[in-house]
Amino acid sequence: MLVLLAVRYVPPDYLQIYLATLVAITFPFIPLLSLPMGATSIVDERESGTLQYMLSNPITKAEFFLGRAIGLLFATSAVIFLGFGIASIIVYNVDLTRYDAVAGTMLIAASLNIIMLALALIISILTKRKATAMGIAIFMWFLFTVLSDLGLLSVIVNLRSGAIAVLPIILLNPVESTRILAVLQLGGGFDQLGTTGLILSQLLGSSASGVILSTVAAWIVALFVTGFFIFRHQDLA
Repeated sequence: MLVLLAVRYVPPDYLQIYLATLVAITFPFIPLLSLPMGATSIVDERESGTLQYMLSNPITKAEFFLGRAIGLLFATSAVIFLGFGIASIIVYNVDLTRYDAVAGTMLIAASLNIIMLALALIISILTKRKATAMGIAIFMWFLFTVLSDLGLLSVIVNLRSGAIAVLPIILLNPVESTRILAVLQLGGGFDQLGTTGLILSQLLGSSASGVILSTVAAWIVALFVTGFFIFRHQDLA
C-alpha cells in the first residue's frame, strides 16, 4: 500500500471504498496488542516480588489494580488511535472533513481493546508464572480468531438449529461482534459482513448495532468487575 501511495496509483477515494474491507482484516489483530501486555503486567511483578513490596506501602489493592488498568488502557488505546489516525492522514491527505467514518472505527477498535485488556488482567491475576500467562494470552487470541471459525460454524448451526441459535455464538465472541459492528457502522456490503454479519443483520435488522453495543458494554463491565474482585480477595503470597 505504501508503494502504491508513493507512485500515486491509489485513487483518492480508496479509503472510503475499501475501509470496511481493511477493518474486517485488521480487527482480529487488535487483541495481539493488549493480551500479551496485560497478561504479563501483574504476574511479572508478583513473580519478581515487586508486587508485595509495592502493596506494603500505603496503597490499597484497589488503587493498584485501577492504576495498572488505566495505565495499560491509555498506552494500548494510544497505539490504536495513532495507528488508525496516521494511516488515515496519509490516505486522506490531512482532509479532516472526511474523518467521521475513521473516528467511529477507532472507537469500536478501542472497545475491543478494552475487552481484551480486561481479559488479560484476569489471566495475569490467576497465573503464577509470566510464561504461563503469555501462553494463555496467545491461546485466547488463537481461540477467538482462528479456532472459532464462526463463518463455517454459523452455517452449520444455522442449518441444524436455525438462525436464532447462531446469535449467542456471535455475541459471545467480542472480536467477531466488534468487527461486524465496525462494518455496519461503515455501511459495508455483504462481502465485508461475512456469513455471521449477514445472519446478525437478518435476525436483528436495524437494531443489530444497538444489541452489539450492549453486548460490548456488558463484556467490559463483567470482565473488569471480575478481575477487580479476584485481585482484591487474592492471597499475594
